[in-house]
Amino acid sequence: MKIFRSFTTRTALLALIAIALWPGYVHRSTDAARASALPTMAPVTPDYEQRDRLVTFWEEAMAQRLGHDMLSPRELAEQYLQRYRERGDVGDVLRAEHAAEMSLRALPRGNLAAEVELASVLLTLHRFHDALAVTRDVERWDSGDDTMYVREATLDLEIGDYTRARTKLDAVRESDRNDGWRVVESRYLELTGHLAQARELLAVATAYQNAVFDAPAQQRAWYFFREGEMAFEAGDNDGAVADETQALAVFPSYADALRIRARIECSLHRWDACLQDATASANEVPYPETLGYEADAERALGQLDAAAQTADLIVTVEKVGNAQHISDRLLAIYYSEHRTRTADAYAIARRELTARDDIFTEDTLAWAAAMDGRWGEARVAIRKALRLGTENALLQYHAGAIALHFGDRAEAARRFQAALALNPSFHPFYADDARAQLAKLRS
Repeated sequence: MKIFRSFTTRTALLALIAIALWPGYVHRSTDAARASALPTMAPVTPDYEQRDRLVTFWEEAMAQRLGHDMLSPRELAEQYLQRYRERGDVGDVLRAEHAAEMSLRALPRGNLAAEVELASVLLTLHRFHDALAVTRDVERWDSGDDTMYVREATLDLEIGDYTRARTKLDAVRESDRNDGWRVVESRYLELTGHLAQARELLAVATAYQNAVFDAPAQQRAWYFFREGEMAFEAGDNDGAVADETQALAVFPSYADALRIRARIECSLHRWDACLQDATASANEVPYPETLGYEADAERALGQLDAAAQTADLIVTVEKVGNAQHISDRLLAIYYSEHRTRTADAYAIARRELTARDDIFTEDTLAWAAAMDGRWGEARVAIRKALRLGTENALLQYHAGAIALHFGDRAEAARRFQAALALNPSFHPFYADDARAQLAKLRS
């Protein structure tokens, strides 16, 4: 039987990062390897096929455990969380929380791996401030480990404390700037207006992570997924599709990769492909965003009854499947973009702000407020969202539309132009509107 290794603090860090961050390897890796001596991609082990067996193993071990057994529940928490990443069942996150707490009850002091596991759970549940409190407690026990700074920087980015995140990332010694550091640093660069540098750094992390043959397939696929997200932000649509396709080659039925591929296809008006990928993704995990792409594709293809049913399902997700409020931002975005239930979109966006005050929450609030006729609040929120110079076309479009409402033609033109320069096909509807508005402003 395979020997199950204890979940160390360092490996837990990678798991935490993989959840937090809002991962065409083959088509680029050969050149990258020649240029930078990066490792080549290792064969993929389909560990996800054994997930249920591993969960059962540790459930049985925990059922037979002695009173001071902190290992079994800790390992079980790890398996529950990994199954959540693979399948999207929030119930597994709650089960992981319970298991991590049981491990901590068995060994309350110095049980760092269980605390890191609990921080991962809290992060997944969008209880970012609680996760930060647990992380700082871990730091108190393991202050000499630079990975603690990386973990805290991850959470600082989620709650919008960018100055502290920068300080924590800079505090990591050069010799300790590993893939975990590269992932968080690339996210920081992405948020602060250095998208090209962010992509380069993530490509290095992707190469190293995918050289590890025994890394979970989903974890390896995550890196391609993130590369695809940033490629789309940069207007490299073909590269983005290739990245997401590569993610699916590593981990088939990866809902996040299917979701982003559907987003790209919708933006390019490839409606049949968008519908296929959105439906496949929603069948795995019914995120409001994914169902929104499915409904948009159905409308574009003239399937109006199906589109209405899909839209109703989004409301059901809000009422039934969002008890932990994990989908708050996605719901607010869908409702405001489709100008339906705009008061609800605004209320949800305000609620999300209490969990994390990052630039994308401010952007979500700005657009939700605007669509609900609260233009003054929209202008305040969009200014906060723009403060880092983030190279994100949708953010720039929102800023342009809000500026146009207030009659600031120069600012509106500048923002619309910035959005289209980043990606001329950044959105299935807003990209065309940006072109139309920019033409009017220039006439």
